[in-house]
Amino acid sequence: MNLSALTAVLTLVIGIIYSIQSYNLPRATIGSPMAPVYFPLGLGVLMAIFGIILLTQSVKRGDFKDMANKEKGLTYTGKLIAYTCFVSIIYALIFEEAGFVISTILFLGSILFVVNGKDQWKTNTIVAVSFSLGIYIVFSKMLGIILPPLPFLYI
Repeated sequence: MNLSALTAVLTLVIGIIYSIQSYNLPRATIGSPMAPVYFPLGLGVLMAIFGIILLTQSVKRGDFKDMANKEKGLTYTGKLIAYTCFVSIIYALIFEEAGFVISTILFLGSILFVVNGKDQWKTNTIVAVSFSLGIYIVFSKMLGIILPPLPFLYI
């Protein structure tokens, strides 16, 4: 099964689960009781429809045939996607404790090191630090949007 077929199956499953969960949202007490349900339910149904479309295209192309004859292991792109998912989960877990700046520096730095390589470490570090600090200053000071601060210092 290639990446397109796997994406089709995952999209279909997530779309169905999302639709079921959206339908179970609490109803509104004022106005139309189903009003808060329409948009998320529509997103879930669209996701399921797109999953079905992608699944039928994968079946027509024969992506599910000869799965035993395919090479084992992930391609470079597959490894990059898996690494990005792993790093994103770590980012979400440390975000509140480490604060926006530190967690974003670590997240962006790790992604940049994988994409650009170790030879570009100066550029990767400068971009990660300047982007994280710049976004923190713009959002927290200029726009007044509260982001988790640095754990030991308030800018």
